[in-house]
Amino acid sequence: MLTWKNNLTPVSEQFDDIYFSPENGLEETKHVFIKGNDPYNRWRNWNIQNAFCILELGFGTGLNFLTTWKEYLEYKDRFRLHFISIEKFPLNREEISKALSIFSELVEIKKEFLSSYQDLIPGMNYFQFLGGKIHFSLFLGDVSSALCEISGKVDAIFLDGFAPSKNPEMWDKSVLENLKYVSKKGTTLSTFTVARMVRDSLSFSGFKLEKRPGFGRKREMLIGSYSDSFLESNPKEKPWCKRAYPELQIKTVAIVGAGIAGTTLAYSLSRRGIQVFLIDPSGIAKETSGIPMAISHPHLTKIPGPISLFTLRAFRYALSFLSSFADQNFFEKTGLFYSVTQEMDSERLQKGIENHKLSEEIVFWKPIASKFQNGDFLENEPGVFFRNGFWTRPESIAKKCAEQPGVEFIKGTASRIEQDGTSWKLLIQESGHEIVANSIIFCNSHSIGKLIASLFEGEEPFPIRKVRGQLISLKETEKSSRISNILCAEHYLTPSVLGEHILGSTFDEFDLNPFPTKKRYGPAFRICSKQISKFKF
Repeated sequence: MLTWKNNLTPVSEQFDDIYFSPENGLEETKHVFIKGNDPYNRWRNWNIQNAFCILELGFGTGLNFLTTWKEYLEYKDRFRLHFISIEKFPLNREEISKALSIFSELVEIKKEFLSSYQDLIPGMNYFQFLGGKIHFSLFLGDVSSALCEISGKVDAIFLDGFAPSKNPEMWDKSVLENLKYVSKKGTTLSTFTVARMVRDSLSFSGFKLEKRPGFGRKREMLIGSYSDSFLESNPKEKPWCKRAYPELQIKTVAIVGAGIAGTTLAYSLSRRGIQVFLIDPSGIAKETSGIPMAISHPHLTKIPGPISLFTLRAFRYALSFLSSFADQNFFEKTGLFYSVTQEMDSERLQKGIENHKLSEEIVFWKPIASKFQNGDFLENEPGVFFRNGFWTRPESIAKKCAEQPGVEFIKGTASRIEQDGTSWKLLIQESGHEIVANSIIFCNSHSIGKLIASLFEGEEPFPIRKVRGQLISLKETEKSSRISNILCAEHYLTPSVLGEHILGSTFDEFDLNPFPTKKRYGPAFRICSKQISKFKF
């Protein structure tokens, strides 16, 4: 709960402390955290391929992040900014908006930020701003849990929780000592407090500390830098989660496969200043990624686990990315209703919402006989409704990704791979042309086996097999036009787009006939008519 000092400065009732200085919170942020980490000198000479990464303990009103965003604008064409923040007690949009309303120079940035600050989930939430120049990761939860999820190294640390006397959990010795596992040579930190226990914990962790004049009424503040003589790995970190930092700077990458995986990866790498060769014999998104419409929703499990946590975060990230990237006609957040099935029974779905601590802004349970916005189609169907379930046309996304500067598409078959010193050579079968790149990434599904068999003494190392699937295109009827959401059960049905519904999808691992067959339509039709009462084609 918040109270407001002079109706301007937010005060936490829980911690009995202010979020920022009532004298001038913006100038306080610049003094303690921006100047305290000396970004200007560092940013002028920063490597264009490397993101500058900041870790913040205590997101609060978002003032530090938005101020950093504003200061970064002058350097946005040089490198990317990755800002990671941890917050256990997040404020809502209205509270943040009011708290920051007194800072006129942040008005436009605040508006853009708040447009994305919604549908938050426990754990990590990912955002992109400035066309992908700024990556923002907000962890909602305990600071100790959050630090365990960060596997990379950061360049600067903002320690900005409430005062140690008010919020001892955030300033606990174990928390501060764990900062060494996310630090590297040259990592800096700053904080408003010079409390003895804070200084002792940071010094023990390997930070060289220095007191500086504080802001306003605070006589002193603290800055520090990490000593390379203390560098060590987290003993609790799983070996497969450890980051590799190759000595060779990656300048060129060849991606085999131009479906949605290959093209989005090409987009991401090109944004990092890497030259990409995108190779596919069929064209861009001409195989599975060429389906007319794809739908998306998180996969809920009864108990939080790797699959559910990954899909929740990936879904939210996809929403954020596509909302600004996709063309309006090829992406829509219609909402998605998932009906109870034998596998996804009511207990699993309801417990999934409860155990993942998901708000109704994200998903809610719809009981039997409750009215719904699709007329009478779903009145007797229990299930869950994902408010931001969406459809998109993958081919349009893939083509737009492949058109980015720095991506060269080569229509051809990669037929042979050879290592050449620190690089790799790929032979294009049709033209006989050789592609040379620092790295190769395979996004070509079941075709990967034969291609890399030569690297494994002729054996195909990956047991990947084809699975046949097909979709059904249905003409809109007067009754079907009333369906406004994506409907899911064993199969799914999209709302009408340009007079057409998509019913999907069938799977068959034994029949690999690439052409549509009517014999596979039957089960999908029967399940569709059963799940969507009174719906006829």
